[in-house]
Amino acid sequence: MPAFREIEHTADLGIEVEAVDLPALFACAGEALFALIADSASIEERQSIPLSAVGEGAEELLHAWLRELLAQFNISGFVAKGCEVRSITNERVSGIIKGEKLDLTRHDFRTEIKGVTYHDFKVWQEDGHWHARVIFDV
Repeated sequence: MPAFREIEHTADLGIEVEAVDLPALFACAGEALFALIADSASIEERQSIPLSAVGEGAEELLHAWLRELLAQFNISGFVAKGCEVRSITNERVSGIIKGEKLDLTRHDFRTEIKGVTYHDFKVWQEDGHWHARVIFDV
């Protein structure tokens, strides 16, 4: 089962994610990003948005994927409750996010994320599971 936890960082927000495979890792990291922005319990899956990102290798792909997800929030105010990765290769990740536009009367807004940093960014495999560490600029 994919899982994420917040990690301490001096000025920014960080997460560590663990999953059994890369699609689950990318999906969980995306859900974690949106959970930091707004309480996912109040978000409804009213709309689905297909997304893709390109990169070279797992680290570059995850970074590009998270930037694409964050762009959906920054451009249209979209917050997702669910992320599904439908395909992933060494150069491209594709999937959908399900959620709705942020509504401050219904959603508990937590924090504004300005960017996905490269600081301490890492994707690795250990003991049969995939892991990622991501620091977000707030």
